Amino acid sequence: MQRAAREYARSLRQHRRWLERMRARGLPVDALAPNRFRKQLRTGGCGHARCWLCHGDKLAKRPSPRQRRALAAGRDGLAQLEGGSPA
Repeated sequence: MQRAAREYARSLRQHRRWLERMRARGLPVDALAPNRFRKQLRTGGCGHARCWLCHGDKLAKRPSPRQRRALAAGRDGLAQLEGGSPA
């Protein structure tokens, strides 16, 4: 949590620059959180590693979106190997 607090000003600057670039290119700008650049996950929480409100997915051993994508990519790779299709 200390690192997130130290990097908050930097995250805001990055977010503002990103918004400016998107507007300059004429691309749609959705209201994204300023902390989206930091590890692509929500920062914060209560600080207790065993808190079910903040860390329910981790404690229930549910995979994160990144892990689900990696598992799906691995299954696709195995399916291609088993199917004998040339890569």
